[in-house]
Amino acid sequence: MHRTFLSGALAALMLTGTVAPRATAAETPSAQQVLTSAAEQGKYTFLLFYKEDSQPTRKMAQTLKAGVAAHSDIAELCFVAVTDPAQQAVVKRYGVSRAPLPFTLAIAPNGAITGLYSQKISDANIAEAFVTAGMADCMKAMQEKKLVLVCVQASARSQTPAAVEDFQSDPEFGNRIAVIAVQASDTSEAAFLQQMEVDPATVKGTTMVFLAPPAVLVGKFASTATKAEMAAALHAAGQCCDDPNCKHNHAPKAAQKSAAPKSAAKKSAAKRN
Repeated sequence: MHRTFLSGALAALMLTGTVAPRATAAETPSAQQVLTSAAEQGKYTFLLFYKEDSQPTRKMAQTLKAGVAAHSDIAELCFVAVTDPAQQAVVKRYGVSRAPLPFTLAIAPNGAITGLYSQKISDANIAEAFVTAGMADCMKAMQEKKLVLVCVQASARSQTPAAVEDFQSDPEFGNRIAVIAVQASDTSEAAFLQQMEVDPATVKGTTMVFLAPPAVLVGKFASTATKAEMAAALHAAGQCCDDPNCKHNHAPKAAQKSAAPKSAAKKSAAKRN
C-alpha cells in the first residue's frame, strides 16, 4: 500500500481537512529518509514544501495525494514543513527557503529533479514528471553542470565512437562529461528519443547527441565525427569556455555536418507550471 509521509501536525489537516493528533518524531520519517527509501525501491519522490495551512497548500496537497496514489507503485509523497528543524538539510539542499510556497519538487530515483511547481500543480504536471531512465540520467548530469554525450545505438553490439573515448580521456573534458547509452530499439526510451528528435529507424551504428547545461543541443553527430569537430561545435554554441583564444574556436576543415546549436527540445531539468 502506498504510504503518505507526514511532516508536522498540519500534514493530517492538509490531507483530511480535520485536525489529527500530532505524530511523534519516531512515527514521522524525515524527507531524507523518504528520499533514500524511495531511491532504493526505484521510486520517485514528490516533496511538497509548505509553511502554513493555506488554501493553496491544501489544494496542492489534495492534488498530489490523488495523483501520486495513482502511481503508488513508482512514487512516494512527503510533506516538508520548511520551519521544521529536522528538515533543514533537505530545505537547504534544494534551495526552497525563499521559494514561493507551497512548492513541489519531483525527484527521480537517481536524484534528478524532473519537475518543480510553485503554488499550484495539476494531474498533467504529475504525469509528466515521470521520465525515462535515459532522460533522468541526462537531466541529473546537466543539473551537475556536466556536458552530456547521449550515444543512441542501433544495437547493443554497436561500437563506441572514437570521439567518445577521446573526450573521456582528455583532461580538459574528462571530469565534466557524462556518457549515456540508449538503444534505438528500446521502446521505453521512445519519449527521450523523440525529445532529442532522433528517429530510431534512421540510426546506423551510433548517433551521438551532444548536450550542454542547462538544456542546449550542441549538435547531433554520426559515429565518424571527431572530438575536434564536436569541440568546435561546443565552442560555437557558447558552451565551451570564456577564453577568446580557445583552441576550439574554429571548425576543423573536415568538419562533420551537425545540427545547428539551439535550445534542446528535451525537457529541461526545471519545468515550471
